[in-house]
Amino acid sequence: MSARLGTGAAPGKVILFGEHAVVYGQPAVAAAMSTGLGATVEPASGAPALRIPSWGRGGLEVRAGEAGPSSIARGFTRALEVLGLAGEPLAVTIEGDLPLGVGLGSSAAFAVSLLRALADYRAVPLGGAALLAAAAEVETVFHGTPSGLDHTVVTRGGCLRFARGETPAFRPVRLARPLPAVIAWSPREGSTRDAVEGLRARRDALPAAYDGLFAAMGAVAEAGVAALEAGDLATVGRLFDLNHGYLNACGVSSLANETMVALARRHGAVGAKLTGAGLGGAIIALCPDDAEGVATALVDAGFRAIVSRIG
Repeated sequence: MSARLGTGAAPGKVILFGEHAVVYGQPAVAAAMSTGLGATVEPASGAPALRIPSWGRGGLEVRAGEAGPSSIARGFTRALEVLGLAGEPLAVTIEGDLPLGVGLGSSAAFAVSLLRALADYRAVPLGGAALLAAAAEVETVFHGTPSGLDHTVVTRGGCLRFARGETPAFRPVRLARPLPAVIAWSPREGSTRDAVEGLRARRDALPAAYDGLFAAMGAVAEAGVAALEAGDLATVGRLFDLNHGYLNACGVSSLANETMVALARRHGAVGAKLTGAGLGGAIIALCPDDAEGVATALVDAGFRAIVSRIG
Protein backbone atom coordinates (compact mmCIF):
# COMPACT_ATOMS: atom_id res chain seq x y z
CA MET A 1 0.00 0.00 0.00
CA SER A 2 1.31 3.45 -0.89
CA ALA A 3 2.33 5.78 1.90
CA ARG A 4 0.61 8.68 0.12
CA LEU A 5 -2.25 10.54 1.74
CA GLY A 6 -5.78 10.18 0.46
CA THR A 7 -8.20 13.10 0.64
CA GLY A 8 -11.88 13.61 -0.09
CA ALA A 9 -14.63 16.10 0.68
CA ALA A 10 -18.40 16.40 0.52
CA PRO A 11 -20.93 19.14 1.32
CA GLY A 12 -23.87 19.04 3.65
CA LYS A 13 -27.37 19.48 2.30
CA VAL A 14 -30.52 21.43 3.07
CA ILE A 15 -34.08 20.78 1.99
CA LEU A 16 -35.41 24.02 0.55
CA PHE A 17 -38.98 22.86 -0.02
CA GLY A 18 -41.16 19.80 0.45
CA GLU A 19 -39.83 17.86 3.45
CA HIS A 20 -42.44 15.39 4.76
CA ALA A 21 -44.81 16.10 1.84
CA VAL A 22 -42.39 14.18 -0.38
CA VAL A 23 -43.35 11.01 1.51
CA TYR A 24 -46.90 11.48 0.20
CA GLY A 25 -46.06 11.89 -3.48
CA GLN A 26 -45.21 15.59 -3.63
CA PRO A 27 -41.93 17.02 -4.99
CA ALA A 28 -39.09 18.23 -2.78
CA VAL A 29 -36.18 20.53 -3.55
CA ALA A 30 -32.78 20.05 -1.91
CA ALA A 31 -29.40 21.69 -2.38
CA ALA A 32 -25.78 21.34 -1.36
CA MET A 33 -24.26 23.67 1.21
CA SER A 34 -20.89 25.39 1.00
CA THR A 35 -20.21 23.78 4.40
CA GLY A 36 -19.32 20.11 4.66
CA LEU A 37 -16.74 17.54 5.71
CA GLY A 38 -13.21 16.75 4.56
CA ALA A 39 -11.52 13.37 5.07
CA THR A 40 -7.83 12.49 5.16
CA VAL A 41 -6.46 8.93 5.05
CA GLU A 42 -2.87 8.08 6.04
CA PRO A 43 -0.89 4.94 6.81
CA ALA A 44 -0.95 3.77 10.43
CA SER A 45 -0.44 0.70 12.56
CA GLY A 46 -3.12 -1.62 13.85
CA ALA A 47 -6.75 -1.91 12.76
CA PRO A 48 -8.24 0.90 10.66
CA ALA A 49 -9.11 3.84 12.91
CA LEU A 50 -11.39 6.84 12.43
CA ARG A 51 -11.35 10.14 14.29
CA ILE A 52 -13.89 12.98 13.99
CA PRO A 53 -12.76 15.75 16.35
CA SER A 54 -15.87 17.94 16.00
CA TRP A 55 -18.50 15.26 16.72
CA GLY A 56 -19.51 14.03 20.14
CA ARG A 57 -18.18 15.33 23.42
CA GLY A 58 -14.48 15.84 23.01
CA GLY A 59 -14.40 14.14 19.63
CA LEU A 60 -15.39 10.75 18.31
CA GLU A 61 -12.96 7.87 17.76
CA VAL A 62 -13.79 4.36 16.52
CA ARG A 63 -12.05 1.36 15.01
CA ALA A 64 -13.37 -0.70 12.13
CA GLY A 65 -15.22 -3.83 13.18
CA GLU A 66 -15.89 -2.63 16.73
CA ALA A 67 -18.76 -4.42 18.41
CA GLY A 68 -21.65 -2.33 19.66
CA PRO A 69 -24.39 -0.05 18.35
CA SER A 70 -22.21 2.71 16.86
CA SER A 71 -23.52 3.49 13.38
CA ILE A 72 -20.34 5.52 12.72
CA ALA A 73 -18.16 2.43 13.34
CA ARG A 74 -20.43 0.28 11.19
CA GLY A 75 -20.49 2.88 8.41
CA PHE A 76 -16.69 3.14 8.54
CA THR A 77 -16.37 -0.63 8.32
CA ARG A 78 -18.76 -0.79 5.36
CA ALA A 79 -16.86 1.92 3.46
CA LEU A 80 -13.59 0.02 3.97
CA GLU A 81 -15.23 -3.15 2.65
CA VAL A 82 -16.59 -1.35 -0.42
CA LEU A 83 -13.09 -0.06 -1.25
CA GLY A 84 -11.33 -3.36 -0.48
CA LEU A 85 -9.46 -1.88 2.48
CA ALA A 86 -10.90 -3.92 5.36
CA GLY A 87 -8.11 -4.72 7.80
CA GLU A 88 -5.58 -2.33 6.21
CA PRO A 89 -3.43 -0.39 8.70
CA LEU A 90 -4.70 3.14 8.10
CA ALA A 91 -6.07 6.11 9.99
CA VAL A 92 -8.82 8.45 8.84
CA THR A 93 -9.55 11.93 10.16
CA ILE A 94 -12.77 13.69 9.18
CA GLU A 95 -13.09 17.39 9.96
CA GLY A 96 -15.53 20.18 9.21
CA ASP A 97 -18.26 22.42 10.59
CA LEU A 98 -21.15 20.16 9.60
CA PRO A 99 -22.98 19.07 12.78
CA LEU A 100 -24.16 15.54 13.44
CA GLY A 101 -27.82 14.59 13.59
CA VAL A 102 -29.66 17.86 12.96
CA GLY A 103 -30.95 17.21 9.42
CA LEU A 104 -28.10 18.64 7.33
CA GLY A 105 -27.02 15.43 5.60
CA SER A 106 -24.16 14.63 7.98
CA SER A 107 -24.31 10.87 7.40
CA ALA A 108 -24.30 11.32 3.61
CA ALA A 109 -21.40 13.81 3.79
CA PHE A 110 -19.59 11.36 6.08
CA ALA A 111 -20.12 8.53 3.59
CA VAL A 112 -19.15 10.47 0.46
CA SER A 113 -16.10 12.27 1.92
CA LEU A 114 -14.85 8.99 3.43
CA LEU A 115 -15.35 7.01 0.22
CA ARG A 116 -13.63 9.67 -1.88
CA ALA A 117 -10.66 9.77 0.50
CA LEU A 118 -10.33 5.99 0.64
CA ALA A 119 -10.50 5.75 -3.15
CA ASP A 120 -7.86 8.47 -3.45
CA TYR A 121 -5.64 6.66 -0.93
CA ARG A 122 -5.98 3.44 -2.87
CA ALA A 123 -5.51 5.33 -6.16
CA VAL A 124 -8.63 3.91 -7.77
CA PRO A 125 -11.27 5.93 -9.63
CA LEU A 126 -14.60 6.31 -7.88
CA GLY A 127 -17.19 8.67 -9.27
CA GLY A 128 -20.55 8.91 -10.96
CA ALA A 129 -22.86 5.93 -10.58
CA ALA A 130 -20.21 3.90 -8.74
CA LEU A 131 -19.84 6.54 -6.04
CA LEU A 132 -23.63 6.90 -5.70
CA ALA A 133 -23.99 3.13 -5.29
CA ALA A 134 -21.18 2.98 -2.73
CA ALA A 135 -22.64 5.92 -0.78
CA ALA A 136 -26.04 4.23 -0.77
CA GLU A 137 -24.47 1.13 0.79
CA VAL A 138 -22.93 3.18 3.59
CA GLU A 139 -26.14 5.19 4.07
CA THR A 140 -28.12 2.00 4.69
CA VAL A 141 -26.11 1.58 7.89
CA PHE A 142 -27.59 4.85 9.16
CA HIS A 143 -31.07 4.88 7.66
CA GLY A 144 -32.06 1.32 6.72
CA THR A 145 -33.72 2.17 3.40
CA PRO A 146 -32.67 5.71 2.51
CA SER A 147 -34.68 7.67 -0.06
CA GLY A 148 -31.53 8.45 -2.01
CA LEU A 149 -32.05 12.20 -1.72
CA ASP A 150 -29.24 12.99 0.73
CA HIS A 151 -26.38 11.08 -0.84
CA THR A 152 -27.44 12.10 -4.36
CA VAL A 153 -27.41 15.82 -3.52
CA VAL A 154 -24.19 15.47 -1.52
CA THR A 155 -22.48 13.58 -4.36
CA ARG A 156 -23.70 15.68 -7.27
CA GLY A 157 -23.78 19.09 -5.57
CA GLY A 158 -25.97 21.89 -6.85
CA CYS A 159 -29.73 21.87 -6.42
CA LEU A 160 -32.14 19.07 -7.32
CA ARG A 161 -35.87 18.56 -7.58
CA PHE A 162 -36.75 15.13 -6.22
CA ALA A 163 -39.83 12.95 -6.46
CA ARG A 164 -40.16 9.55 -4.83
CA GLY A 165 -41.33 6.55 -6.74
CA GLU A 166 -40.31 3.04 -7.62
CA THR A 167 -37.34 4.76 -9.27
CA PRO A 168 -36.60 8.10 -7.56
CA ALA A 169 -36.61 10.98 -10.04
CA PHE A 170 -34.03 13.77 -9.82
CA ARG A 171 -33.94 16.88 -11.98
CA PRO A 172 -31.30 19.62 -11.71
CA VAL A 173 -32.59 23.04 -10.69
CA ARG A 174 -30.46 25.73 -12.32
CA LEU A 175 -30.09 28.43 -9.70
CA ALA A 176 -29.77 31.89 -11.20
CA ARG A 177 -27.43 32.63 -8.27
CA PRO A 178 -26.38 30.89 -5.06
CA LEU A 179 -28.56 31.51 -2.03
CA PRO A 180 -26.93 33.54 0.77
CA ALA A 181 -28.17 31.73 3.84
CA VAL A 182 -27.76 31.22 7.55
CA ILE A 183 -28.12 27.71 8.89
CA ALA A 184 -28.91 27.45 12.59
CA TRP A 185 -29.68 24.46 14.76
CA SER A 186 -30.50 23.15 18.21
CA PRO A 187 -30.53 19.60 19.60
CA ARG A 188 -33.25 17.35 18.22
CA GLU A 189 -36.26 16.69 20.46
CA GLY A 190 -37.09 13.51 18.57
CA SER A 191 -35.74 11.36 15.76
CA THR A 192 -36.61 11.49 12.10
CA ARG A 193 -38.61 8.32 12.66
CA ASP A 194 -40.55 10.03 15.47
CA ALA A 195 -41.41 12.94 13.20
CA VAL A 196 -42.42 10.76 10.25
CA GLU A 197 -44.46 8.28 12.30
CA GLY A 198 -46.16 11.02 14.32
CA LEU A 199 -47.23 12.81 11.15
CA ARG A 200 -48.41 9.55 9.61
CA ALA A 201 -50.66 8.92 12.63
CA ARG A 202 -52.14 12.41 12.38
CA ARG A 203 -52.66 12.02 8.64
CA ASP A 204 -54.38 8.65 9.13
CA ALA A 205 -56.81 10.31 11.55
CA LEU A 206 -57.60 13.21 9.18
CA PRO A 207 -56.52 12.17 5.67
CA ALA A 208 -58.36 14.82 3.68
CA ALA A 209 -57.05 17.68 5.82
CA TYR A 210 -53.45 16.52 5.79
CA ASP A 211 -53.48 15.57 2.11
CA GLY A 212 -54.55 19.15 1.45
CA LEU A 213 -51.51 20.39 3.37
CA PHE A 214 -49.22 18.07 1.42
CA ALA A 215 -50.68 19.23 -1.90
CA ALA A 216 -50.17 22.86 -0.85
CA MET A 217 -46.52 22.09 -0.01
CA GLY A 218 -46.13 20.47 -3.41
CA ALA A 219 -47.40 23.64 -5.08
CA VAL A 220 -44.97 25.70 -2.98
CA ALA A 221 -42.10 23.45 -4.09
CA GLU A 222 -42.97 23.90 -7.78
CA ALA A 223 -43.27 27.67 -7.32
CA GLY A 224 -39.95 27.55 -5.48
CA VAL A 225 -38.23 25.89 -8.45
CA ALA A 226 -39.44 28.68 -10.73
CA ALA A 227 -38.32 31.39 -8.30
CA LEU A 228 -34.90 29.78 -7.79
CA GLU A 229 -34.32 29.52 -11.52
CA ALA A 230 -35.39 33.15 -11.98
CA GLY A 231 -33.16 34.39 -9.15
CA ASP A 232 -36.20 35.93 -7.41
CA LEU A 233 -34.98 35.86 -3.81
CA ALA A 234 -37.93 37.84 -2.47
CA THR A 235 -40.33 35.17 -3.73
CA VAL A 236 -38.08 32.36 -2.50
CA GLY A 237 -38.17 33.96 0.96
CA ARG A 238 -41.96 34.24 0.95
CA LEU A 239 -42.23 30.61 -0.11
CA PHE A 240 -39.85 29.61 2.72
CA ASP A 241 -42.23 31.28 5.18
CA LEU A 242 -45.26 29.62 3.63
CA ASN A 243 -43.63 26.18 3.61
CA HIS A 244 -42.65 26.61 7.27
CA GLY A 245 -46.23 27.49 8.17
CA TYR A 246 -47.46 24.28 6.56
CA LEU A 247 -44.81 22.25 8.39
CA ASN A 248 -45.88 23.83 11.67
CA ALA A 249 -49.49 22.91 10.86
CA CYS A 250 -48.32 19.33 10.26
CA GLY A 251 -46.95 19.24 13.82
CA VAL A 252 -43.27 18.70 13.02
CA SER A 253 -41.95 22.05 14.24
CA SER A 254 -40.86 22.74 17.83
CA LEU A 255 -40.41 25.68 20.17
CA ALA A 256 -36.72 25.81 19.21
CA ASN A 257 -37.54 25.77 15.48
CA GLU A 258 -40.11 28.53 15.91
CA THR A 259 -37.75 30.65 18.00
CA MET A 260 -34.92 30.36 15.48
CA VAL A 261 -37.22 31.17 12.57
CA ALA A 262 -38.69 34.20 14.36
CA LEU A 263 -35.23 35.50 15.36
CA ALA A 264 -33.93 35.16 11.81
CA ARG A 265 -36.87 37.03 10.35
CA ARG A 266 -36.66 39.74 13.02
CA HIS A 267 -33.00 40.39 12.21
CA GLY A 268 -33.38 40.71 8.46
CA ALA A 269 -33.96 37.32 6.83
CA VAL A 270 -36.37 37.59 3.90
CA GLY A 271 -37.69 34.12 4.75
CA ALA A 272 -36.92 31.23 7.09
CA LYS A 273 -38.08 27.67 7.64
CA LEU A 274 -37.11 24.47 9.32
CA THR A 275 -35.14 22.14 7.08
CA GLY A 276 -35.26 18.38 7.46
CA ALA A 277 -37.48 16.30 9.68
CA GLY A 278 -38.03 18.91 12.38
CA LEU A 279 -38.68 18.33 16.09
CA GLY A 280 -35.71 20.60 16.69
CA GLY A 281 -32.69 20.35 14.45
CA ALA A 282 -31.94 22.89 11.75
CA ILE A 283 -33.51 25.90 10.07
CA ILE A 284 -32.47 27.79 6.96
CA ALA A 285 -32.83 31.56 6.71
CA LEU A 286 -32.45 33.42 3.41
CA CYS A 287 -30.28 36.47 4.12
CA PRO A 288 -29.28 38.51 1.04
CA ASP A 289 -28.34 41.61 3.05
CA ASP A 290 -26.75 40.80 6.43
CA ALA A 291 -26.16 37.09 6.92
CA GLU A 292 -23.47 37.69 9.53
CA GLY A 293 -25.85 39.83 11.58
CA VAL A 294 -28.55 37.16 11.49
CA ALA A 295 -26.05 34.46 12.48
CA THR A 296 -24.78 36.60 15.36
CA ALA A 297 -28.32 37.15 16.66
CA LEU A 298 -28.98 33.41 16.66
CA VAL A 299 -25.69 32.63 18.40
CA ASP A 300 -26.35 35.35 21.00
CA ALA A 301 -29.69 33.62 21.70
CA GLY A 302 -27.89 30.37 22.47
CA PHE A 303 -28.19 28.55 19.14
CA ARG A 304 -25.45 27.30 16.81
CA ALA A 305 -25.32 29.07 13.46
CA ILE A 306 -23.14 29.34 10.37
CA VAL A 307 -23.25 31.37 7.18
CA SER A 308 -23.41 29.22 4.06
CA ARG A 309 -23.99 29.70 0.35
CA ILE A 310 -26.50 27.20 -0.99
CA GLY A 311 -26.43 25.46 -4.33
